[in-house]
Amino acid sequence: MGRIKVNLICGPHPLFQELINCPPKNVEYDVNIVPNTSYNNFFARRIKGIISKIQGILMVPRMIHSSSDSELIHSTRGVLITNKKPWIVDFEMASSFTGLNWNSLKNPLTKWWIKRYLSSPYCKKIIPYSNAAKKNLLDWIDCSKFKDKLEVVHPAYHTTKIKRKPSEKITISFICRTSPDPLDFYTKGGHDLLKAFEILNKRYENIYLKIKGSIPKHLQKNLKNVTFTEENFSREKFCEEFLYKPDIYVQPTLVDTFAIAIIEAMSTGLPVVATDMFAMSEIITEGYNGFLIKTNIHWDRYVKFDPKYKQFNKDATKYHPEMIKDLVKKLSLLIEDKNLRKKMGQNAFKTVKTGKFSIRERNKKLRKIYDEALR
Repeated sequence: MGRIKVNLICGPHPLFQELINCPPKNVEYDVNIVPNTSYNNFFARRIKGIISKIQGILMVPRMIHSSSDSELIHSTRGVLITNKKPWIVDFEMASSFTGLNWNSLKNPLTKWWIKRYLSSPYCKKIIPYSNAAKKNLLDWIDCSKFKDKLEVVHPAYHTTKIKRKPSEKITISFICRTSPDPLDFYTKGGHDLLKAFEILNKRYENIYLKIKGSIPKHLQKNLKNVTFTEENFSREKFCEEFLYKPDIYVQPTLVDTFAIAIIEAMSTGLPVVATDMFAMSEIITEGYNGFLIKTNIHWDRYVKFDPKYKQFNKDATKYHPEMIKDLVKKLSLLIEDKNLRKKMGQNAFKTVKTGKFSIRERNKKLRKIYDEALR
């Protein structure tokens, strides 16, 4: 197995840092970091909005030219490559190819551009993060000319063995974005979680909810046993407070495709409770390493008739009784049974340590893909 140099074009996300820190055997990455715009910065949001509008008007997908002398280009998040050298691309969902612009993706000209580049002989492999992502692309784009290039490679994360101290106090952790826009809290299911926790608080005296992120002001009143912070912690402090110390991780999200935060929580041995949507059932095996909760709100169904999320955002801010009921039910099982928490946590750790989300499994698949791309 010879040494190869790969130009990795990626964003500043922990997902890609994991790949940079633990590359496949005999792979040297020449890394190009494409910075994200911050949602907390007004001007950055405006610039991103303008770029998205221009992209939508021109009806072109996200494309980039690499100046690297690497043998192979690995592009992430659906950015297509214009170079005449071997390249592969991974993606989270179909709209990754249009900068998350579903309206642009509905346009026949945009679809033609995407098909043109993915059909190129220089595009050697198309890597969805999940089977749900693969299906999503097949639903939106005619992949008949390059379907054989599609191969799922799940993201991976390193594991951290944590010995949690026995305690009568049970802490539940929830993470959302720190943002002046309250919509993020709603689309992450935060309001449904607060309502479920209010019910649980009446049943149990020893439970606490820790939230990292912004809570809308009107929801901050009369919170019992709930703490939240918008402070920007160091990575070490963040992990300590929201992944190492808690007993349960919950993410009743309405918007996530592949929630890396869930993988992070599992990598520390936390049992998880999350919404049954998109790729979540590929991560969580019901009753084994966590629980899935039911929802009637599925973003991937909305975008077919609501590409700008207008109706989705309205519906997301409402309370969802079916989710609240299921949250109470599944969290109660974990609160009442410490042996179940321990067993599920061990299984969650194992899923990331040696399962399909392990670094070993990801690297084995990627190295094979790289070798085949260079033949």
